[in-house]
Parts: sequence; C-alpha cells; structure tokens
Amino acid sequence: MLYEFSVGQLACVVVSDGQPAPPFEPPLEQFFTPDSGVPADALRAAAVREDRSTLTCGYNCLFVSTPDGMAVVDTGLGASFLGYGEYIEPLVGQLEHGMDDVGLSRATLAAVVFTHLHQDHSRGAIWSGEVRFPAATAYAHASEVAFWKGPVELPSAQPHLAAARETIRLFGERMRPFEHDTELLPGIRAVAAPGHTPGHSAILLESGGERLLCVGDTFYDPLQLTNPTWSTPWDLDRPVSVATRRAMLERAADEQLMIHAYHLPFPGLGHVQRTSTGTFSWHPLR
Repeated sequence: MLYEFSVGQLACVVVSDGQPAPPFEPPLEQFFTPDSGVPADALRAAAVREDRSTLTCGYNCLFVSTPDGMAVVDTGLGASFLGYGEYIEPLVGQLEHGMDDVGLSRATLAAVVFTHLHQDHSRGAIWSGEVRFPAATAYAHASEVAFWKGPVELPSAQPHLAAARETIRLFGERMRPFEHDTELLPGIRAVAAPGHTPGHSAILLESGGERLLCVGDTFYDPLQLTNPTWSTPWDLDRPVSVATRRAMLERAADEQLMIHAYHLPFPGLGHVQRTSTGTFSWHPLR
C-alpha cells in the first residue's frame, strides 16, 4: 500500500510494512489493560460504543525527499518476523516490496530516522543480519541509544531488546544520536515525546508554510484520543507517556497540524480536533 503527498516542497510517500486485517486484528484488551491504566469495565463500555472488539494496527513508514536525499521515518517489522506468532509472517515485512513499487532504492536511501528502537520500528532496517540501507545514516535520540545499550530489566521491553541492540550495533558509527529540537535533515526536526520509551521522539516536517507531525507510538488507536490517560503495556513510563500524549494532542489540535500516526489504519494521516468534553477526536485524511 502506497500513499503519495507533499508537505510544502517535501515530496512524501507512506509505504505500508503491513496491516493485519480480520481475523488477525489484535483484540483491544491486548493493548489496553488494567495494569496500563485502563479499567476493564471502561474498555468494555468503549468497545460497545465503538461496536468493535479489535483495533487496526498498521505499520506506516514515511519516506521524505529532502535536499540531502531520501529519508525514511521508521522501518516496520521486516521480513521473516515470527515474534507475534506464525500467522503474522506473511502479513508484515512489505516495506521493501512497496519501495520497489514506488521506485525507491534501498542502495541510495540517505537516512533512517527512528522515533524509537522498538522492533516494529527498527527491525525492518536490519532483519537480514545486515543493514538493509547500506548508504544510510541512522538517527535515534541519545537517551534511546543509551537505554537499549544499558541493562534493560523491564519485562515489557524484553521483546524489543534484541532488535534495538542489533540496530545500534549494525549501524555502528553511522548511528547518530541526537538531542531534541534538532534539525536532523533539511525540513526534518526532532521533537521531545518521551514516555513510551526514554528517547521516544516525534518528528516534525516543515516546508513552504506546511507542517506534518509524526507522532510515532504516542497513540495506537483513536480510543486514546477520547481517553488520553489510557496507556499500553509498552509505555515504559506510563505517567510521562500520558503527559506527552496530552501535550501532543493539544499541540496538534491547536496548531491544526497534519498528523502521521504510525499504527493507525493506512496511511495513518489525519487531523486532531478538541471535543466538547475536553478530550480529542481523530479525523483521518480522506
């Protein structure tokens, strides 16, 4: 799946690494648990209102053509992935096929920008045991790199540890740790969005008076806009993730930013609006 658009002078294309459809969509209770701050009765009530029991989990990788070359924001799960069960393997790992379809070259990709180093964002760059984009410089926040290189004891981080460490190792000196509020490439700036992981970052595209905010894993589902306090088991610091989510949603609504949401249904583009109840609503690009 491909979706081409532009942000000012920046030509962009969303390439899907996969989007499991029914009957393989994950259940809501897998993402929103009592331990992550979501009471079971509140989730059941929301499921009734929404008339659904699952969420659509996309893997929307964003390519941006900059004056310094083509960059991609996050790289999906990659091929031959079995971490969620055998059913998932043919449903993900589609990034490189999509690149071929739109004429994007692995060999000449200039940059890989990671919102964070969870396996569903980084493994697509290293799944074969070597860097899939041999000319690319990689960017991840300094705190993110330091966290995954150090002793990682949190249980919810364990499934991501191998891919994160392998990404850091394989890119080696071509991994450029950054600080927030830094322009990584022309028109591409890092924005602080911690909580999901220590160095989780949003990525702001800006050109010709137009802007797009890539929010990474700030939210997985529109239910987190109507319930901003709802976290997931993968938010390593839940209070900080809630504060970040509120701040991102407020900014997106108040500044009328276009949003790129990595895990929402393809292509993950839309806008956020405030509601009369003091929460937010998601309006996908049509």
